[in-house]
Amino acid sequence: MPNGKVKGEFYGYEAAGGKTIPITKWVYFEAKFGGAYKKITSQLKDYISCECGVLSGGEAVLLYPDGDLGVFNARGVATFTGRLEYHDAIVNGVAPDGRNFWGVVPEMNSVICYSIDDKRVQMRIGSQASTAFEKPVAIVRYGDTLFVSNEDSCKVRTISLLDYSVADYLKFEEPIKRFFMAGKKEFVVLESGVYQL
Repeated sequence: MPNGKVKGEFYGYEAAGGKTIPITKWVYFEAKFGGAYKKITSQLKDYISCECGVLSGGEAVLLYPDGDLGVFNARGVATFTGRLEYHDAIVNGVAPDGRNFWGVVPEMNSVICYSIDDKRVQMRIGSQASTAFEKPVAIVRYGDTLFVSNEDSCKVRTISLLDYSVADYLKFEEPIKRFFMAGKKEFVVLESGVYQL
């Protein structure tokens, strides 16, 4: 703004009609943080850069790019704050799975499953020496499948939650930052922009 302050504007994308529409910040907050969004956002200094997933018990898990982790119960009360790292490497992404969530560890070429009840990593898929994942930077869950965006291999790979098998899903000619779906439409964020597939 002319006075040097920053003002945010929020937009949604109507996938069916293929158009961008303005939305209120409250619509954005509810979509991101769940039913207790008013209480949760009143406690946050930065509600934009975090990723958030709502677990089966209504808990909202917030994870910031620097590894700061916050867990809020279904009423919006903070029940845990701390850092989430795996072998001193930052974890990114929140893909809810019951009382747990899946995240990616770019430095370790790994995907992890973290339990909020036990406050520990329960499972790891991949490793620094493995090529199953090559700098995984984002993760999302649809049904019984995790979709992992790999920046170095330019691939979206899947993990079946039924047997933990890993497979190729999409391949691009440039690094991928994120894959997601809206309804039955698929989207990717590449270095060059956002694309509907």
